[in-house]
Amino acid sequence: MNRKKYKKPAVVGVYPRKLLFFLVVFSLSFAAFSYFNNNRIGADQIGQDNIYNGEDVNVEVEVKSDGSIFVDNKQGNYKVNFLNDADEIRIKILDNPSNYIDNFALNLKLPSPVATETKHNILAIHGVTRSYSEAVDSSTIAYYASDIAPTATITIVAAMPKGTINPSLIEKLTKSVSSLEFSFWVYLVLILPAIAFIGMLVFIKFTYRINKVDNPEKAISSPPMAIPPALVGVLYHQRVTPREVAATLVDLALRKDIYILDRERGFAFGKGKFDQRLLGYEKLLLSKIFKNNMSASQEYLQQKIQNQVYSKKVSMVSAGIYAIATRLGYFRQNPRKIHAKYWLFGTVAMLVGLAGFAMSFITKTLPSFTAFFWVGMMISALVIIIMSAYIPMRTELGNEALSNWLAFRKFLADPSPIEYSPTVFQLFEAYLPYAIVLDCEAAWSRRFMDHTFTIPDWFITDKNGLGIEDFCLALFPIVSYVGRSLAAMREPGFE
Repeated sequence: MNRKKYKKPAVVGVYPRKLLFFLVVFSLSFAAFSYFNNNRIGADQIGQDNIYNGEDVNVEVEVKSDGSIFVDNKQGNYKVNFLNDADEIRIKILDNPSNYIDNFALNLKLPSPVATETKHNILAIHGVTRSYSEAVDSSTIAYYASDIAPTATITIVAAMPKGTINPSLIEKLTKSVSSLEFSFWVYLVLILPAIAFIGMLVFIKFTYRINKVDNPEKAISSPPMAIPPALVGVLYHQRVTPREVAATLVDLALRKDIYILDRERGFAFGKGKFDQRLLGYEKLLLSKIFKNNMSASQEYLQQKIQNQVYSKKVSMVSAGIYAIATRLGYFRQNPRKIHAKYWLFGTVAMLVGLAGFAMSFITKTLPSFTAFFWVGMMISALVIIIMSAYIPMRTELGNEALSNWLAFRKFLADPSPIEYSPTVFQLFEAYLPYAIVLDCEAAWSRRFMDHTFTIPDWFITDKNGLGIEDFCLALFPIVSYVGRSLAAMREPGFE
């Protein structure tokens, strides 16, 4: 018998890891393009272009000691370029004027009397007959040009002695950051997530050491306590996974609250007696599946999943399981709240990283390749969100309970066959939900391979002669598909 595969429908908003992967690829591509594109254009032109028109143009430029630059008494966006041996000013002051200019004159007022020590030049191209620059006095440099065509471009350059400008702390930091090699920022994309991964790994290992769970040497052949499979699963995984949802469906079927129908094309669920002793999260799960209907087909469930990004009911299923496990004393704090804290921290870090990534291209204060830092920050945030699920949160009572359930898991995963008895398959069914949440359903099923299998009355199929392997190949994909689909609909913070 071929295993059925139920393809999960694409639901917008429930694939955060894939979304982040493509976001990172796009970010890296965009950053690389911007970096090389900026280098090709020429990054030595700093500030905004000014256009002057008229027969004679006179411009006054003053440089303050902190590096701010005023053009005709108005502060501009020009910046001082801090070189290794000089503090350079480079301003494109004329760019394609609308008509001919007979004479152009610019006086550059320096912050200190260093004009004679300043290397100055005027770059006049594309239609300038004559241009030159000279030191007028100890703190002023004059730039002159004549017969300027409408296509001309004039840039003034003044390389003052190193230390003439006393930049602010922000300017100093900006210079230090800008001086770093491009390869350094590329390495940050790998270094930052690696630091986050190693840090979380060390923290998890340390926490496991002080919250050690005893690994039992002997197996026990029956559940150590009568609690629902979903609670065993959250104790084992420390979070509600699709397995807890799948095991709850099988457990409800064992109690005749639902029936599982295996069809030639697809599957369906049918309502059973709906015991009034259902737990709160079980009622919510059934309400999500059936609503007011007596049955729920695969097509019906797929339609519900496709029409919703997040489901409050499914979120409350997880919340209900976490709440009961916490009340039983298995966790120091509700795992949902702990997961929500890490999720919130990681989400804020990702948003900050995304904002920083965008600002690295919008503003010109820092080189655009600093965007790699923000990409590394976003990946690090995702690492923290994912690894936070493995931080031990159990109490001493929870560790003791888990140790008992691990002893029962040894029995479920034992490779030796189960001896035949008239109730052998009742045993298989009763422990199957626990095997699912303890990640050993395949091993548990193999223990019954030598016996003639009888299909449970809660599993309805038109196929005859199904063995236990065929039964598992029919059942597991159904409950796995529903578990994964519903788990993906949980609101952020309820994972």
